Amino acid sequence: CLPLQSSSAVIEGIILSEKGPLVNGEVFAYESYDELINKHPSHTSVAGDKKGFYLLDLPAGRYYLTASGIERGNSFFAFHGANPITVTDENLWIPFMVLPETDETIAGTSSAKLSGKVTFKGSPVQGAQVSIYPVTNMAFRGMGFLTSTTDMHGLFALNAEPGEYVIVARKRMNFRGLRPLVKGDLFCYYSSNPLSVKIENNTYVDIPCYPKDDLEAFLDRDIYPTILVKKSSEGSVRFRENKMEKNSERFRITGQVTDLDGNPMKDLYVMAYKGKPDQMFQMLYVRTMPEYMVKTDAQGKYVIEAEKKGTYYMVARELIGEAPAKGENYGLYEGNTDHAVVLERDSVSDVYIVVSKMMTNKNEARARSREVKVVNHEYAVDTVIERDTSWAGDITINGIVHVARGATLTIEPGTSVQFRRIDRNRDGVGDGKIRVSGRLVAEGTPNRMISFSSAEDRPRKMDWSYVLFFVSEDQNIIKYCMFKHAFTGLQSHFSNAVVMDSYFINNHEAIRFGRTELIIEHNEILSNGFGIRYTRLEGPVEITQNNILNNDVGIFHVPSNQNIVDFSETFNKKALLHRHQPVVSFNNIAYNEEYNFRLGERQGYNIMLNDNWWGSSKEKNIEYLIYDDKMDDTLGSVLYKPYFTSPVKDAGMRRKVIK
Repeated sequence: CLPLQSSSAVIEGIILSEKGPLVNGEVFAYESYDELINKHPSHTSVAGDKKGFYLLDLPAGRYYLTASGIERGNSFFAFHGANPITVTDENLWIPFMVLPETDETIAGTSSAKLSGKVTFKGSPVQGAQVSIYPVTNMAFRGMGFLTSTTDMHGLFALNAEPGEYVIVARKRMNFRGLRPLVKGDLFCYYSSNPLSVKIENNTYVDIPCYPKDDLEAFLDRDIYPTILVKKSSEGSVRFRENKMEKNSERFRITGQVTDLDGNPMKDLYVMAYKGKPDQMFQMLYVRTMPEYMVKTDAQGKYVIEAEKKGTYYMVARELIGEAPAKGENYGLYEGNTDHAVVLERDSVSDVYIVVSKMMTNKNEARARSREVKVVNHEYAVDTVIERDTSWAGDITINGIVHVARGATLTIEPGTSVQFRRIDRNRDGVGDGKIRVSGRLVAEGTPNRMISFSSAEDRPRKMDWSYVLFFVSEDQNIIKYCMFKHAFTGLQSHFSNAVVMDSYFINNHEAIRFGRTELIIEHNEILSNGFGIRYTRLEGPVEITQNNILNNDVGIFHVPSNQNIVDFSETFNKKALLHRHQPVVSFNNIAYNEEYNFRLGERQGYNIMLNDNWWGSSKEKNIEYLIYDDKMDDTLGSVLYKPYFTSPVKDAGMRRKVIK
């Protein structure tokens, strides 16, 4: 054995190709990913006492481990799927399954593109999730920057911005979605990472895979029965056993998941996302891979064993590895407005999460407690509304109000909702907001409109954040309301809403939406930074008979900055229409300062915008205020013909109550 240093460990194992032990193979330890890129290992193994075995003496720390070697003139490589690996003073057994190194090919194309093929033992792998990650000193886990799924031929394509990326593929056998890899799942790391994606180049790569912890599947059939892989030293611990070992330093989060009626929900995933102390909840926190994930038992109960103290955002749902889906049982922990559990001691118990089917639009009758009526009230602290509540008079919000799943907030005609400007995270945007996971019904009248505005003496844009529908259950209703001084007056994501006969004026953005079911009809959207901004081409959306006037940009369609599995193909240059794009017709979209309509970068689908008034009857004037492929040939076309040659009559807010 190697002599041990202070606070160091001996790492031993075997290096295997499909043909058996790789003679003269080596394992390299890198203290950072930059070291790996530059081929400057901090430590290199020596040969062990058996064929294909290695020994590596490592001081305590975190390392990226790779293995490589040459056999019969062919180069082999492996990047361990658990990288970066934490080494303490405990000796570890870490075997490597090495795969043939492959090279990329470059071909000219009209835009930056990354494509390739995922294989296992030479055969295509269908349904593998291929993810790219920015090159940083990090663990390449979760959904990455962009993700695509391989087809029946093992092929994938990603339209990435030019840059340097690490590409990794994973195939979870007999499983749809995301979970930690288990025995038999495929892990696939491109040996020549990182990749360089360049303008007007298609970079094509072959990515071979190995099966996690499954030598029988990995080795050739004639080889497997003759290979005996056994630890040389009884003092070393298999790495996977070490990871699974429960120790006294673990911290527990325990609780139960139920439906709205209190019935236990079994076989749901409960996920804990790591946060920071005093960090406000944002949607992006639940777009990434959770720190911990478990399933509920028959009684809906769960136990999460965390390795560290800290703040964790808690979510329960049916599906993983994709955005929230209509009809899915979904719920956030609603014990506070940040949906956060703080682990300060050994455990936190009774963390209850209520789920219901999203976007059902059924307004199902169920037993409800008596409605709470709130008149002329200030919410001085962050508040979770857990039962049916109505507001009337002057309502002041000094923080966050969250409408919990199963609760309906009804705002009566004539109510004034005002937000005090607070900026806890110092980003220049007021933090006051209403977040709705239950239901909001705000129905004013032409003579008694409901207003959402700043409470400041000198109000300005972005004094408060927004009214947000996020994974809400039933249809939300906004009628005869006025939104002023917000970052975004109204946002809707993974929800169902109707927005009619309302004013949006002097906001940074009037309306923003992603995946949603939404009707935006007969509204006045005036003098905002952005009138309507949307990020997804999914779900039925109708934008009709609105006045969208005098904003900086009338309507702005940008790709989502979150990971969207297989949605990246939206960024291709395509001479076709997307089947889910919003219906945008019979609107007056005119006199906006920069553009009446703008496509964001990488948006390649043609957009249908027929039957609108654009402020002119001359096509040259119309096209001057539309940003599409005429200004950037990587974008799609805005198809605005036929168009109105004079303003659309009856667009904008109606003056009578619509039943």
